[in-house]
Amino acid sequence: MGLMFVADWISDTGFARRSLLLWILLAAAVGLAYWECRERGYRQTVTLWWVSFVAITHVVGYVILRFVVRPARDA
Repeated sequence: MGLMFVADWISDTGFARRSLLLWILLAAAVGLAYWECRERGYRQTVTLWWVSFVAITHVVGYVILRFVVRPARDA
């Protein structure tokens, strides 16, 4: 989740710092990944790998979306 701070540094407005919804969605995605791994009976190292993979890909996806959806700047 520390990568959300990197996304906040990239953001022009600091939106990630102020948006509680993004934090809730990231926590829910990581929690669901953890729950699914525990239900399937994966070893702890595999579970931690999946949880970190889900967290990293969600943050990278957020950064990409920030660049795609960025409003045009006034020239």
